Order: sequence, then C-alpha cells, then structure tokens
Amino acid sequence: MWSFLISLGVLFTIIYVLPTVTGALEQTSFVEYGSIEIEDEISGYLVRTEQVYNAQRDGEIQYFFEEGTFLRQGTKVLTVANSGNYKTPENLVLSYYIDGLESVFTPETMMDLKQEEVKKLDIEVKNTKRKETLKGEPLFKLLDNSVWYIAFWADDDDIVKYKKDGTIYLQLSDTEIKGTTKELRESGDQWFVVLEFNRYYEDLAKLRTVEASVITSKYEGLVIANRSITAENGKPGVYVKDINGEYVFTPVSVITSDGKYSLVESSSYYEEINGENTKIATVDAYDEILNHPERK
Repeated sequence: MWSFLISLGVLFTIIYVLPTVTGALEQTSFVEYGSIEIEDEISGYLVRTEQVYNAQRDGEIQYFFEEGTFLRQGTKVLTVANSGNYKTPENLVLSYYIDGLESVFTPETMMDLKQEEVKKLDIEVKNTKRKETLKGEPLFKLLDNSVWYIAFWADDDDIVKYKKDGTIYLQLSDTEIKGTTKELRESGDQWFVVLEFNRYYEDLAKLRTVEASVITSKYEGLVIANRSITAENGKPGVYVKDINGEYVFTPVSVITSDGKYSLVESSSYYEEINGENTKIATVDAYDEILNHPERK
C-alpha cells in the first residue's frame, strides 16, 4: 500500500509539479511585441451635478420610473397623494440613492475639498424609494451624467504617473471608462487629483466613494522581463544569442516599466557619447535572450 502511494506521489510530481518548476528555470526567452500598462490604486470621491427634491406634503408616493432612467425635460417623475407635480427641469438621470452630501461634492466646490474634513464625513448612501413620505423628506434626485468627476489624494510616489490633461482609464468592476486628468495640485504632503469623465456609468448615482484602479499610461512595443535586464559598465542591457550560439551583451533603452516588465526601444536608439549623438544597436523582435544573466 505504501509503495503504491509513494509511486502515486512521484507520478503526480512528474505530471504537475515538475513542468512548473522547469518552466520557472527556463534559461532563455524571446523578445516579443507586447504592451505595458501603468496603474494606480485609488480611494476617491464621486463628484457630479445633482439636485435633491423633497416632499412638499405628506402622503402616498406613486412612482413612474425606475432607478437610473434618463428623463426628458418636463417629464413627470412621481406624485405624492395624487397631487403635486414633480417634473424634470431639463434632460437628466433619475436616482433614488441619496446621501445628504449632494451640496458638498459639487463641480463648483470640489477644488476647495480638504482631505482632513472629507475623512470626517459620515457617508452613507440610502435608497429612498418607499410607499409613503412626510413633508420635507427627500424623494429623489436628478443628476447630469454628461460630465462627472472623481477627486482623491495621492502620494508623491504615485503622482508621477499622472499628467495634467492626460488620458487615463478608470477600471470599476468589469467596466473601463476613459477620462482625463483635470487637476493636479499640491495639498500638504500629498497631491489633490481630479479626474474628469464624460462617459455614462450605470452605477454613477448609487456611489459616493470608490475603490478603483486607474490606468495612467498604455504603451506598446518590445517587452522584456526585468529579470533579463542586467548592467555592464553602468549601462542596462541583456545577453542576446548570436549566430555562433554565444550570448553577447546588448544595451537596451528602457522607455517605461511596471516593475516586472520593461518596454524598450527596438533595433537602435541614440545616446549622447563624448558630446556626440551616437546610434546604438539594440534588441530586435524574436531575439533570444538569457532569462537570468546573473547565472551566466
């Protein structure tokens, strides 16, 4: 019985474990075209133009539209106790999610937001849809989804990823939304950042705070794993296999890196040497390079 279990363990190792280990120990790889995305993880606050409408009287509510409906100007939203016309003043999106901070996070006042003050806010978004209401209670809100913002604070290490008026991509759940970096401003020992968007997002009205990834740059070109990059005489490079099967140090010019992979110049690049702009030969697509040059 024991010999059978041992044999089974050996067989499992050969089939499943060994290929993984040997894959990690592969000595060479080929330079290929690919892409690199520079990302930043943020905790931000949604800012939009929105108006809350309160009940003008007590009574039973009759709803005509669902959450997130885009309403044309003059559309009747609901009635209270069979009276009281609540109509949209212009083309806007309807929402029943309210947090009471609609007048705090506005496009007109967002540049005055202070991190220490915002952190103290008790933010709780509630669905106000119900059967009855009392006078003065919030019923719904209308918001402009044609332009909206996310405001947050970033450290010095992260702010270098952003460029004012530069294109960014916000990743929320399975959705990617294209936007622009509208504002970069020093705020104490951090930076205040505002991202602007003009694309529709279906959960926009339901959220005030977001945890999201922001792609600040997208690059395409030759991609090399950082493990393959070494240095010789102070210059970064890789070891490329020549026609004789020997591995020769070849300098590379790194355009950008995500910490694991680097995007590099292809074929050649220029470098100033002794006051002259000198052409340097570098890697090409499909060059075979050492994965771990330190073992050479």
